Amino acid sequence: MPVFHTKTIESILEPIAQQISKLVILHEEADNGNSMPDLSLSLQVVRQAADNLIRVGRQTCETTEDSLLQKELPQALNQVKNACEALETASINLKSDSKSATGKRKLVEGERGILQGISAILLTLDESQVRKIVNSCKQVIEYLSITELIDKTDDLVTYIKNMTPVLAQMTREVDAREKELTNPTSRERLCEHLDQVKTLIPSFISSIKVVLILNPSIDTIDKQIMYFA
Repeated sequence: MPVFHTKTIESILEPIAQQISKLVILHEEADNGNSMPDLSLSLQVVRQAADNLIRVGRQTCETTEDSLLQKELPQALNQVKNACEALETASINLKSDSKSATGKRKLVEGERGILQGISAILLTLDESQVRKIVNSCKQVIEYLSITELIDKTDDLVTYIKNMTPVLAQMTREVDAREKELTNPTSRERLCEHLDQVKTLIPSFISSIKVVLILNPSIDTIDKQIMYFA
């Protein structure tokens, strides 16, 4: 079985991969002289899962603001649609003639296309989620970069008020991502970095308060910012 890097991809793709594996086994047995059984039930399971994923994919394309997702996802959706049609053709041909060359060719084509297409859909959706997290991180970095403009307590209050929801959103997204990952090393690294941010941000804010109280030179403020950046 393939290795999945997120739990969502695993939960969707693994059952389909199992059904495809059954089709491959039946195909190999038929090549060894056994009769080709009726593939309708296995194909129905695969088709239902594929149709559900295609529907979700199309809805996502209509509502997302991610232009790259809108560009890449339809290609993967069409690949799955074409693969399903190939499997249906294979089922019809092999049902009437268990040794049909066209049926066997369509079966292989459909098996390969389903796995590749659904993998492409899931990875495209996953990459879009990662881009959202990256954008949230960039927003936090932008807020950190404007601290040099803070020169009085009122500015700091406004700064904290504006940055808090942005930081909270980034934290939620990264925390959810960490729980999704199946690779223990990747999970641990992401968790460590998030914990580091949670620890440093309060220290960073406290350092700004100290700077405002002591009213040092701009050069000292810049050094303080660079230390926590």
